[in-house]
Amino acid sequence: MRTDKDSLGDVIVPDTALYSASTARGAENFNLIGKPVSAYPYFVSAMAKVKKAAARANLKVGVLEEEIARSIIEACDEIIAGNHHENFIVALAEGSGGTSINMNFNEVIANRAGQILGEPLGRLTRVNPNDHVNRSQSTNDVIPTAVKLACVIDSARLLEEASLLAEAFQAKADQFRDILRLGRTCMQAALPMTYGQFFGGYAAGLARAVSHMKAARADLCTVPMGGTAIGTGLGSIPGYGESIAGELSDVFGFEIVRCADPFDGMQAADSFARFSGEMKVFAETIGKIAGDLVILGSGANSGLGEILLPPVQPGSSIMAGKVNPVMCMLVQQIAFMVQGDDTTVSLAALSGQMEINCFEPVIARALFNSIESLANGCKLFREKCVVGLNVDADRSYANLVKSTAMATIFLESLGYKRVTELVKRAEAERRSFVDLVIDQGFFTEAQIGEVMKSAAEGQSAIFATD
Repeated sequence: MRTDKDSLGDVIVPDTALYSASTARGAENFNLIGKPVSAYPYFVSAMAKVKKAAARANLKVGVLEEEIARSIIEACDEIIAGNHHENFIVALAEGSGGTSINMNFNEVIANRAGQILGEPLGRLTRVNPNDHVNRSQSTNDVIPTAVKLACVIDSARLLEEASLLAEAFQAKADQFRDILRLGRTCMQAALPMTYGQFFGGYAAGLARAVSHMKAARADLCTVPMGGTAIGTGLGSIPGYGESIAGELSDVFGFEIVRCADPFDGMQAADSFARFSGEMKVFAETIGKIAGDLVILGSGANSGLGEILLPPVQPGSSIMAGKVNPVMCMLVQQIAFMVQGDDTTVSLAALSGQMEINCFEPVIARALFNSIESLANGCKLFREKCVVGLNVDADRSYANLVKSTAMATIFLESLGYKRVTELVKRAEAERRSFVDLVIDQGFFTEAQIGEVMKSAAEGQSAIFATD
């Protein structure tokens, strides 16, 4: 062990630790409120990239010696490559608006940069966490910048998986394009439709939700970096603010711009809320789809049985042979979790005070959790459910023809009053409406298939009748 110092006194830390006193205090204070920063590798990488870009901008405007700047950049590159992550021990949802997180990075980078220059760990004189690594920065512009850019990086997998899920439903639409089924509203028979229309509707809804997530994600590339503590830029010298966006863009590999109004950028969390909101809507979309599949896949002997979901595991410890729609139910539960995460983001966004929002750590945790849950959920849903699901065409057709849904398509030929009378008679006699209209001579059996196909295309039956 070694003894490090900060403004409050001595702190004992492991001899090989790259972090120092401030980090150790933060880790101890917040160790019961969730996973540490190291559990979020995209955020670790984003923070290191922000610190790297800041060092480059500081070198460019002449406030860092080249040797110090180069050692900081080298230390950041090591972190970006996946090294030293075990040293990021502060909980992500910490209680100081991100100060402990920011200092965790400042100390790790400073200690490692000092090592590169030949200085022992803990001394922090050749490269200082505050004077050098944190030069021209504050927690208040670094943390929201890193959280935004971590979301941009991390959500790439979510957007890919969500798009693949939409494509999987479109493939099912193509596979079962012409198979007829009973469309339902209010859980009652409505109108005939095809499985092409059914699955195609899901694919379109998912694709639209993906496009909205992409638009909200693009807003996250506007960052408050250079505003330092409240937006005035105090703490940086002229030229740094103009340089930092270009350095961030170069380090991250995509265009990043500074907020047009730095005071707005420092205090507002609306871009977080907007991105979270679009993830919530996407979660609602897939949750609704999963719920539909649970209903349509309900046991063939006791439920609808029109959709055949792939069996992935036994469904009961006592009911032998039972298989549950577990993948659909997993997706529904993920949707519930994302609703909660979005509520957290909304509450944190509206609770910001004056010139900053000090609740960005919990915003980060909620966003990162939603991204991970949705990305993994989309992948599992696609691979273990959607790709392998099938349609029971016979069951679907039987449920259609015995339903009163067929009645609507005969309105133009028979009129509302007569169709209503036939529906009531069919229900009283416990027979299908189709059988009744055939027996009554209104349509021939050969015409029924054509009638249903026309109905699925939005056309009423046009055969003449007395």
